[in-house]
Amino acid sequence: MKRTVRSYLKPYWPSFILALGQVFLISALELLKPWPLKIIIDNILSNNPLPLGLRLNWSAETLLLAACAGLVLIYMLVGGLHVLSDYTTIRIGQGMVNDLRRDLYSRIQRLSLSFHTRQQVGDLMYRITADTLGIQTLTMNGFFSVLSALVLLAGMFVVMLSLDLYLTLLALVVCPALFGAIGLLNKKMSSAAAHARHKESLVYSLVQRTLSGIRVIQAFTKEEDEERRFVNASTESLAADLRLYNLQNFYSAMVNVTIAAGTAAVLWVGTRHVLSGQLTVGDMVVFASYLASLYAPLHSIFETYGLVQSAKVGVRRTFDILDSDHVVPDGHKTVENPNAKGEI
Repeated sequence: MKRTVRSYLKPYWPSFILALGQVFLISALELLKPWPLKIIIDNILSNNPLPLGLRLNWSAETLLLAACAGLVLIYMLVGGLHVLSDYTTIRIGQGMVNDLRRDLYSRIQRLSLSFHTRQQVGDLMYRITADTLGIQTLTMNGFFSVLSALVLLAGMFVVMLSLDLYLTLLALVVCPALFGAIGLLNKKMSSAAAHARHKESLVYSLVQRTLSGIRVIQAFTKEEDEERRFVNASTESLAADLRLYNLQNFYSAMVNVTIAAGTAAVLWVGTRHVLSGQLTVGDMVVFASYLASLYAPLHSIFETYGLVQSAKVGVRRTFDILDSDHVVPDGHKTVENPNAKGEI
């Protein structure tokens, strides 16, 4: 049977739906964060009407108190929901990892001796202990981070569009450039992640083989040779990790520079709109706040991308073993002896 990540997520659908609801609630509250400050600037300090046509016969002091209390309440709810969301997603991810480890461990025990003769024990140990963690990273850290960012982006886009169409379109100009960066580095990062995983598993294999044959190594005084072999394997593994790390940092730097250019352009145009009377100061504060929050989820999406590529390699390595057909078939031969009485 072909294994998929979805098959391991299926037993946790109720918790998964709950986690999705938490993501939407957090995103809705994130959208409310700058509005108390807008009310203070535009409606309390400048005596303008309340937004959305609200008519409250409150004094300035009462409205100020309500705005400050609302700001604190929003942050409290966001913090509490983040804790609850992290707990829910981590529990789901840990359950998936445990299920995958169980299936992989059971599968390895049933694979043929010819498979075990060719496969290094240390590599199998690495797949069971380390590669299986990729399913948690891929599903929980990858999927929910990207979903949360996309929901927040959609909500911000709607609100920003109602404030200033031109500024909103200008803020989104950076998106094609960011997706172009993904296209340029996709294959390189996937290849580097696979190479790093392979080199790290070789270190595990070398350590396992050395410790298993320590009596022979000491009998033939091969300690220095084994040490040299281990240092070479460790150096190659760390070099592969460094190459992946450098690619991720280069990728992050490209994203940061692109976002900084978009921010500068929006602030320059937005300030001119305020000076010309097209926007109020409060609208500009909301827009600037959304702008920072807009680029934060974009940055989160592209930061998560490097992590997901490494996790995909680990999950693929575990599924390669689970989908292997080198299984010892169960015997069906029965021996019938009518003279057997069961006596010793």
